[in-house]
Amino acid sequence: MAVVKANAYGHGAVPVARAALQGGATWLGVSSVPEGIELRKAGIAEPILNLGFTPPAALSAAVAATLSLTVYDRDGLGLLKTAATDIGVHVKVDSGMHRLGAVPDEAVKLALDVHADPNLRLEGFWTHFADADEDAAFTKEQLRVFLDARAALVRGGVANFMSHAAGSAGLLRFPEARLDLVRAGLLIYGVRPVRRWDDLPTLRPALTWQTVVTHVAAVPKGESVGYGRRFTAQAPVRVATIALGYADGLHRRASEGGQAIVRGVVVPMAGTISMDQAALDVTNVRGVAPGDVVTLIGRDGQAMLTADDLAQASGTISYEVLCAISSRVPRRHL
Repeated sequence: MAVVKANAYGHGAVPVARAALQGGATWLGVSSVPEGIELRKAGIAEPILNLGFTPPAALSAAVAATLSLTVYDRDGLGLLKTAATDIGVHVKVDSGMHRLGAVPDEAVKLALDVHADPNLRLEGFWTHFADADEDAAFTKEQLRVFLDARAALVRGGVANFMSHAAGSAGLLRFPEARLDLVRAGLLIYGVRPVRRWDDLPTLRPALTWQTVVTHVAAVPKGESVGYGRRFTAQAPVRVATIALGYADGLHRRASEGGQAIVRGVVVPMAGTISMDQAALDVTNVRGVAPGDVVTLIGRDGQAMLTADDLAQASGTISYEVLCAISSRVPRRHL
């Protein structure tokens, strides 16, 4: 399953979904009914699972789009029963994350109820790991809890359903958790689930994030740049303004520690990132001029910056950096 929720982690849901299916994916994962409908409207016919909540008001649209739906409580199952039509159902087990999911015994009962309903199809039985990137013991216990629940379901006479538990970190670190299907998210975008993992030599980021220089100014020693005067020139400097700000997804917290690449050279931010613009200290880069390409994520010559680099400067994780790239940033899919 290629997980393409949140506009495919900022990459563009429809083109990513098409590429993933061409590459061998057999399922797509979304987190809401509108996300699934967007894919259907684009002509994608393969199975799509809504991993999240289905509001009552969205049920008819979900059914019309032939989305498979997640169930984790009696209210959700009751809602699906009101549709009185064929619906693929995946029952979610809370094996220890305590977010969405039914406790194991209740999950088994929900799955048996789904199996017994003539209008519902039990397609899947699943769980989600809370800490597969850090805590092996906890993850293995979650898997044990889930597999015990699955065994109870099978003893109840249910067969021919998929079991799935592993996301990106889980499928890499716990092969025993791959089961019938894996939900590959961040990994398919070429980003490590954990920054420090260095054993994935063929992993290559799919996304490059670039903008342009719009102005270059000489700033005398002692003068400041940007809102709040957080950057003061300790010597004469050259500052390049770029057409990118926090409305585009460049976190304001990256004002101190953030970097970009200009003409193949990594340079620091210069002052506070504003809504539509930011500034770079390009004193050490020769010939910077308006129109020059600026790379926030990606490679320029021998220099490279990753989503993890920007995340570290922003005090967050690569997932948030990618998902935060706003809709006003044009996407080009190659």
